[in-house]
Amino acid sequence: MSKVCENETTTNTTKTNQTQEVYQGCYQDAPPPSRDFDVLAIENSKIPIVCFKKCRSLGYAYAGLQNGGQCFCGSSFGRHGKVPESACSTICNGDRTKVCGGTWRNSVYKLI
Repeated sequence: MSKVCENETTTNTTKTNQTQEVYQGCYQDAPPPSRDFDVLAIENSKIPIVCFKKCRSLGYAYAGLQNGGQCFCGSSFGRHGKVPESACSTICNGDRTKVCGGTWRNSVYKLI
């Protein structure tokens, strides 16, 4: 079951200060209680970096962006399988130059 922590609102590798996010691919999600990620950290993240920072601050290794702005965090992912990149084609709510997953699809990043 996903928990909501906060309501706030790339290329293959994104560098931010001393951190990196490495794109892992597009992955299928499912409704609760079978979500792929542990936590819905931000209901409507405006830009991906806000999601990455939130997941990192919560101690998670992965961030998943879904449906234009939902931000999920987890220690693992992929229980529902990888899907074609074309399934993760929803533009991010606050950054029209980035893609943030799709409907029940997560754009997954490893947080380094």
